[in-house]
Amino acid sequence: MTEQLTDYDSLWKEVIELYPENRLQWKLSLVRRLYERGYSREDIRELFRFIDWIMVLPKELALSFKTKVRSYEEADRMRYVTSIERLEKEEGIVETARESIITVLETRFGEVPNSIVEVINGIEEPSVLKILLKSAIAIFSTAEFQQLLDSLASGE
Repeated sequence: MTEQLTDYDSLWKEVIELYPENRLQWKLSLVRRLYERGYSREDIRELFRFIDWIMVLPKELALSFKTKVRSYEEADRMRYVTSIERLEKEEGIVETARESIITVLETRFGEVPNSIVEVINGIEEPSVLKILLKSAIAIFSTAEFQQLLDSLASGE
């Protein structure tokens, strides 16, 4: 067992000392895996205080490492922000469409029955809301609009 550890230690020492580019790749691989597994930026930094102590890089490789880590962080942050922004935009479009339909119906017919308002507020699909907005502008009564909602709900 001790002989195996000695062989392993000497091999590891050779890799670390003779091939600093390998250390860079190992460190980058570790960072990427930590980001992929969802660790926070702060947790990753804490782990790397320890890893930096063990796997020291020459100055030029340390700069390369720092640049690549920043690109991981930026890509991760941008992907997260982009998905949040996309959801917020879609939610805004849906909410605005709902409000527009109800406003058109109120303007044309006065008070809108709660049954219609509840159905409209339950619709999440922007394309359906767009159809309903056009219909609200052209339809002859709230009763006819209710029939349209009923036919959409039944899939006609």
